[in-house]
Amino acid sequence: MKQVVKQVKERNKVKLENRGIKYQLWRLDDSEFRNLRFKSLPIRDDYMLYVHLDLLGRDDKDKLNLAQIFVTLTYLFGDSSNWIDDWKGTFSFPILLILEKLQGKFFYLLDIYDNRGTLYFIFYRILEADVEGYDTQILREPFELEFSRQEINHFISYFHGYLEGCFKSIKALLPSENFFRKIGSNHIIYGYKDDDYFEEHYESQEEYQVAIENLELMGISSKTIQDVNSLLQMITSGTVANE
Repeated sequence: MKQVVKQVKERNKVKLENRGIKYQLWRLDDSEFRNLRFKSLPIRDDYMLYVHLDLLGRDDKDKLNLAQIFVTLTYLFGDSSNWIDDWKGTFSFPILLILEKLQGKFFYLLDIYDNRGTLYFIFYRILEADVEGYDTQILREPFELEFSRQEINHFISYFHGYLEGCFKSIKALLPSENFFRKIGSNHIIYGYKDDDYFEEHYESQEEYQVAIENLELMGISSKTIQDVNSLLQMITSGTVANE
C-alpha cells in the first residue's frame, strides 16, 4: 500500500533592520543547513570582537546569562539542533541569513551556538553559482563589498542587544519549567529553578558533579534532545493512506 505523507513545515523567521541593512533570519533544519553548507564559504571569525564583548559584558547589568540566551533563542527560532558538541556546548541554531542592501540581496548561512560558555556566530557565504573551483573548507575574509568585517561585527553586537530586549519583552510569557544544561569542558551549569535563570561555574570536577546530582535529586531534567515520543508523533502525523 502506497502512502502519501502530507505535512506542512512550520518555519521560524525574524526580520530586523539596522543601519540601512534589512535582515531576514530563517530557521533551517539540519538537512537544509548541511546541503547549503556544501555550497558555501566559511568566513573567518574576529576573535578580538568576542574578547571585547566579554569585557563589556562584565560591567553590563543587562547582559544575559546562558540560560536567558537559550530560552530567548528557542522562543525566536524553535528547538535547538541536536547536532552539537555536547562536551563543549548545549545548543545550535542553524539560520539562513538574507541581507538586503542598496548593492543587492546576499545569502549567508549563520550558525548561532555556544562553545565553552561563550555565544558564537559563524557565517558562511552561500554560492549561488557552481562551487567548482572553490575550496569550501578554507576560511576566508569577509566580502567587503557585500557584508564587510565592520558590518558583521556590528550585526553581532546589535543582535546581542536585540536578544536582551527580546528577553525582557517575553520573560513573562515563557513557561516556568525547571531545567538545566551542562557544559562538561568548562564545568558550567545553567538553567531555571526557584523562579530564576541561573548560570554557575565550578572550579573542580567534583563540585560540578555534586551540583548536577543535587539538581537531579530535585527532579530537574537535563535532557538536551527532543522527547522520543513527541518526535515519533511529529514524524508520523499527517499520513494519508492511498490504497
